[in-house]
Amino acid sequence: MQTKSLIQTVANVIKITELKKGDVVKIIEEEYSSNAIYYGVVIDLLNTGSKSFIQIVRYKKVYSDIKADVILINGEKDIALFPATPDEIKEHLSASISSIEKDIDKEKEELQKKIEALEKAKQFVSGETSKQLTEPSFTEMTQIDFNNEKKEKELKMAELMD
Repeated sequence: MQTKSLIQTVANVIKITELKKGDVVKIIEEEYSSNAIYYGVVIDLLNTGSKSFIQIVRYKKVYSDIKADVILINGEKDIALFPATPDEIKEHLSASISSIEKDIDKEKEELQKKIEALEKAKQFVSGETSKQLTEPSFTEMTQIDFNNEKKEKELKMAELMD
């Protein structure tokens, strides 16, 4: 059985009877050796009397991304154009929108870290940070003096324990 025969026997024919700016549509186009689904919004309808055009912003889900472009359809070429609902578009694109939002949030966070690191580096190079830096206090002693001081502390600790 051919798929075409099966579809034609069970699916109703859909014919758009009126189209206006703001209508949402589903467009099926052949790409390479398969069909692709686009969802779009009619942004303009043009008619010269002898030629007519539809301008559509269309969106295509590509993995977890969304590609958008503007197309101009002339009235001379057949196109598979079907009605759609805003809810259908929302359902189709919502997972991709969520994924894109997560990616943006992650990249914002990474960018903020880079901005902060850059500011700190600029402050250090310009000397602003070095004005706030201090030098720790220290004493220098020979190894013999250090060992003697250590022994004295150990003796004091032993006396306190007794």
